[in-house]
Amino acid sequence: MDADLPLIADVALDVPGRDAYSYLVPDEMAAVIGVGDCVRVPFGPRTERGFVVAVARRAAPDGVRLRPIANRRQDVRLPPHLMRLIAWGARYYRCSLGEFLAGAVPSPVREGVAAEITRYVAPVAGFAGKLTKRQQEVLARLPAVATTVADALVATGTTAPTLAKLAEAGAVVFTSEGGVRELRLESKDERYPLTDEQIVAVDQVGAALTAKEHRVFLLHGVTGSGKTLVYLDLAERVVAAGRQVLLLLPEIALTPQLAARVRRRFDRVAVWHSGFTDGERAEQWRAVAAGRIDLVVGTRSALFAPLPAPGIIIVDEEHEQSYKQESVPRYHARDLAVVYAGQLGVPAVLGSATPSLESVHNVRAGKYHALRLKNRPLGGQLPLATVIDMRAECHAQKQAATVSRELITRLGACRAADEQAIVLLNRRGWSPVVSCKDCGQTLMCSQCDISLTFHKSAYEVRCHYCGFRGPLPKACPACQLPALGTFGIGTEQLAAALTAAVPGLRVLRVDADTVSERQGHAKLFQAFASGAADCLVGTQMVAKGLDFPRVTLVGIVAADRGLSVPEFRAAERTFQLIAQVSGRAGRGERAGTVVLQAYDTQAPAIRCALDRQWREFYDAELNLRREYGYPPYSGLVRFLWSGPDLAKVQLVAGAHGERLRQVGGSDFVLLGPNPAGLALLKGQHRWHALVKGGSRGAIQAFLDRLDAAGGVKNERGVRVAIDVDPYATS
Repeated sequence: MDADLPLIADVALDVPGRDAYSYLVPDEMAAVIGVGDCVRVPFGPRTERGFVVAVARRAAPDGVRLRPIANRRQDVRLPPHLMRLIAWGARYYRCSLGEFLAGAVPSPVREGVAAEITRYVAPVAGFAGKLTKRQQEVLARLPAVATTVADALVATGTTAPTLAKLAEAGAVVFTSEGGVRELRLESKDERYPLTDEQIVAVDQVGAALTAKEHRVFLLHGVTGSGKTLVYLDLAERVVAAGRQVLLLLPEIALTPQLAARVRRRFDRVAVWHSGFTDGERAEQWRAVAAGRIDLVVGTRSALFAPLPAPGIIIVDEEHEQSYKQESVPRYHARDLAVVYAGQLGVPAVLGSATPSLESVHNVRAGKYHALRLKNRPLGGQLPLATVIDMRAECHAQKQAATVSRELITRLGACRAADEQAIVLLNRRGWSPVVSCKDCGQTLMCSQCDISLTFHKSAYEVRCHYCGFRGPLPKACPACQLPALGTFGIGTEQLAAALTAAVPGLRVLRVDADTVSERQGHAKLFQAFASGAADCLVGTQMVAKGLDFPRVTLVGIVAADRGLSVPEFRAAERTFQLIAQVSGRAGRGERAGTVVLQAYDTQAPAIRCALDRQWREFYDAELNLRREYGYPPYSGLVRFLWSGPDLAKVQLVAGAHGERLRQVGGSDFVLLGPNPAGLALLKGQHRWHALVKGGSRGAIQAFLDRLDAAGGVKNERGVRVAIDVDPYATS
């Protein structure tokens, strides 16, 4: 009888290859263990955390002595619908179930990191007791409102024992607070009457909610058309029905503003991204799993928030490439969100002013339903554009100009009118290239096939890939002459140039260097919103999702730079970036203007973005994709080989490439193997190959055949990565 058989659990571990390993369930766990539980098990000479994927009484395999589960976390169990999504994702994106689970569940959750307790100290109002002179000095320097003990120690220049003595005397009081510490921005009340277009969108998605059916909607609205108001109205319907809302954003930089707007309507909100401490992330996870949260807003990893009963999934800025994870598990959050909504039987809403070509194609194929918002509410007008040909500008200025006279003039006028501006340059640092003016040698990273970027504030060169940083050499390493010069411009230099060119202009810079501190995005955007600066200079972080009513001018420097990237999505990304950042202007009552600088001013991606000829751009680009056999008219999978020994990498890539060729047959196109665009990264030599099939389904069938033929696996000194539906193809 089954009751006489041992209880065996299959556990998925964070190792490649097999999906699960079998373990005995100890008697004391038999009554409580279940699928989705987080457990610790012996694995070789060590122990590992994993998740239970099956439990049953069955006979152990002949000749195998199963080891027992060591312990079980009582506060972590993944809901069945989330386990089902993860299992689908592991299969589709070709990694083990344990690897996908490790990527989906934060490490602090798996390891049981405790909630953090923050201690605060505040002076007692009206205190009139006796203190020493030193204590009086400390009390005088203590902030008048409650502040963290750590900040109080810095502000007063004292020690913890001194604060303790003040507490004993009754001069200060300590308090403790757990949970998540989050810098929250203010937001105005946005309960405006919906426009006719917004009402149509809400009603159509609402009909799917009422019918409890899965449909995918593409909310294509111009910048500033009120897509967020549509999201919030739909969210209210879902929460009122007793279910939860999942709202995805592409970047941490966008969460502060949107979270503030969400909290104007909802009390039980969780912000989800990697910028929190381990304890805070674990606490958020537990709050969501316990059903104490109605709406989760966060980046791509928020897709795996353990909501008990999700009622709608919303993907804002669905076109963004940052929804694609570039490490195992290499999922695309937008695509997986659509799958998840289908499994749950709920609507999915994909929103963007510049939808991806894949989503536009799915609308035209009848798979998605289009919802259009063509106008800005309250009569707001889309900005007018001025295009500056930088070849003519350099000739007129009689120098290699980086900032046009037109942009400088308009920035001055903007400041004089008490308005604000955003200037985009999608490259950080002072200069991207340091070269010798005598011998022409360029300073390169020794671990990556990329030039070092000069950062003037620290007077050092850095690699933006591996993190190397060092002082700028006084002489050229090749010819030993003191002839090194910097070439090109980054956000650091641009901010300095604008400050120098426009008297009194207050500039804030937003890039990876300035937002590295905790909640750096929120602090900078809060400062800009409060009027602490006239101009925001930044990389693509400033290009989308931000809403500052006083911004009337947008400048775009080196707008055609992205067109030179050797990837089939280059034109699409350029079109989206220009259209998105242009839409930051004129969102309030004042009209907006865009000044775009480029050398190739007639590039279709630039002209269509500025003239808002989105249909013309999509038609032309989709025709090119069809002609050359790229998504959405094909399926892709990329194989990437890497290792410290170039000869070994090349040898293994060649052998594996021959296997790919044999498995693929005549219905597939194999490009490569050959050196990757970034042939050396973090000391690893890289070769890659791209396989094109007629569809995503055809690629999955190809990968099944490849697995049956033995697959392509890591070999000594060479790792191979499989990237399904890749975004990086060069």
